[in-house]
Amino acid sequence: MQKEFSYYDQCFIEMREMFNLPDDVFFELNDAFFEIASEQIELLRVALLQKNMEQIILHSHTLKGSAASLRHLSISKASAEIEHYAKLKGSFDYATAIYKLSETLALLRSQYMNWKPHHQSTTS
Repeated sequence: MQKEFSYYDQCFIEMREMFNLPDDVFFELNDAFFEIASEQIELLRVALLQKNMEQIILHSHTLKGSAASLRHLSISKASAEIEHYAKLKGSFDYATAIYKLSETLALLRSQYMNWKPHHQSTTS
């Protein structure tokens, strides 16, 4: 029977295989990601209030790339959608998309914070 891996177990395995990272670097990168991602979402909200499409493009693009590099594909895909519509300057419910992005990030962060202590203790 094949073992089922949790979301973060899978991210951890993929990052190890792709970049041959020491375990502590994986944790440092994810810790930093969640801080920076929260800031990027706040900057997206400000840009939306200011109706500044260039800033929406910039912050969604930044978030898309950093999330993809850490295998947080749900964040990356949602950010890519925001970036796509901002580049088109088309009709899109940015407020709802940013809210959903924020909720997804909060859920992933919560899961990570619950997963991290159990895995850190086995890799230290």
